[in-house]
Amino acid sequence: MKILTRGHPILEAEAAPVVWPDPDLETELARLVETLVGFRREHGFGRAIAAPQVGISKRVIALHLGATPFAVINPEILWRSPEQVAVWDDCLSLPDIVVRVRRHRSISLRFFDEQGRERIWRELPEPSSELLQHEIDHLDGILMTDRAIDGDSIRPISEHGRLVAAGRPEPRLSLSAIAEAAERIDPVFRGSPQYRCEPLSEALGCELTMKVETANPIRSFKGRGADYFLDRIQARGDRRDLVCASAGNFGQAMAYACRKHGRELLVFVAEGANPMKVERMAALGARIRRKGEDLDGAKTAARRYGAERRAWFVEDGREPEISEGAGSMAVELLARGDAFDQVVIPLGNGAMLNGMARWFRAASPATRVVGVCSAGADAMEKSWRSGDIVERERVDTLADGIAVRLPIPEAVADMRGQVDEVLLVSDERVVEAMKLLFEHAGLLTEPSGAVGVAAILAHRSLFAGQRVATVICGGNLAPNDFGLALPSGA
Repeated sequence: MKILTRGHPILEAEAAPVVWPDPDLETELARLVETLVGFRREHGFGRAIAAPQVGISKRVIALHLGATPFAVINPEILWRSPEQVAVWDDCLSLPDIVVRVRRHRSISLRFFDEQGRERIWRELPEPSSELLQHEIDHLDGILMTDRAIDGDSIRPISEHGRLVAAGRPEPRLSLSAIAEAAERIDPVFRGSPQYRCEPLSEALGCELTMKVETANPIRSFKGRGADYFLDRIQARGDRRDLVCASAGNFGQAMAYACRKHGRELLVFVAEGANPMKVERMAALGARIRRKGEDLDGAKTAARRYGAERRAWFVEDGREPEISEGAGSMAVELLARGDAFDQVVIPLGNGAMLNGMARWFRAASPATRVVGVCSAGADAMEKSWRSGDIVERERVDTLADGIAVRLPIPEAVADMRGQVDEVLLVSDERVVEAMKLLFEHAGLLTEPSGAVGVAAILAHRSLFAGQRVATVICGGNLAPNDFGLALPSGA
């Protein structure tokens, strides 16, 4: 569609609200997205387009932030932060200039999606806040030149890279890689069951959708990231020896992927690692070496071995491809058009949380992304909250899969601007969640796999009445875990 430019009367008029049913809306949205993508291809910028910019006088915005496009219909700003910031802005309707404007650092927004569902997008991060304020201005007949701070605030588009693009750095994890992973990873890990569990929803007081990652050859989500990682390094021709450390699930995933690609693998495990997980790693072809009192002790030994032998120490949460592979779960969760108010994701080394958060932020940014740590292994939570790396001398939790003592700096950095909250749960709540999952969903889960449900149990008021998704991420129980998961008398 032709994009209107400065001087056209439609750009100076207030747009009318959408009234449902609107038989033309679906076609108009598709054409808006097509126009936005075409403009970006030609000009190198453009994250959103408002309907008045193509002559449609409706309060509709189409956004494409790099994942899948989505619509913001009849937006209403509910809150503006008192703090304002000066930013350089670009615009599809003024493609030859950039303008310095003043915007609120954050806003909260009520809007409707293309299916007419009401959504609340709370406390937008600064880049999204700036973008939506710009687009809502278009709906109100205001151009960015109307908000220029002073006479020196309008510059030629040739300065875009220096003034605009430099202020929008790309995150470490790639949306295109996450989309690719959703298509390329081994089919045994893709398309895992996801459904609304009505009995569990009733017990928890929310509308809960579970993504069950236990029905695969290694009984955990880790196969996604490991398979994508091996696929990518094979394509690059990297034949270095591989070594990793694991509490069990990541080691199984790496062993499975290495066997598939004909690669050898050495896995370091803690002295007290889950024997069933260790047995499975060995059965999948990995060589096992026991070192350290916990996972981070095993990591230290593995890292030292890699440095001495010039082997690649593959660390879950540090390698971007592993996080991007895990992000494929978010692609699948949203592929059916579901609208989630919150998604609750276990947080260990951060690969699952960061990969999924990256996709949700671009494809469904109104969904609140919540990580969950064990209260007895809170180093990642404290690091994220403080902005500094916080280490612990020891961990004390049943949830061995998320028992992180020494956070990975890259993983903590990936969380910033992507994760809305991190909650802590006690072992008691984890055990209660394991029992609920067995009673109401027929699922046997290891402690780490149940922490999303445990967080909803422990913080009911945060999730009451909302549409919530969580990942049941592992089903490799230690011998003692069966007694915890099963109700009395079972």
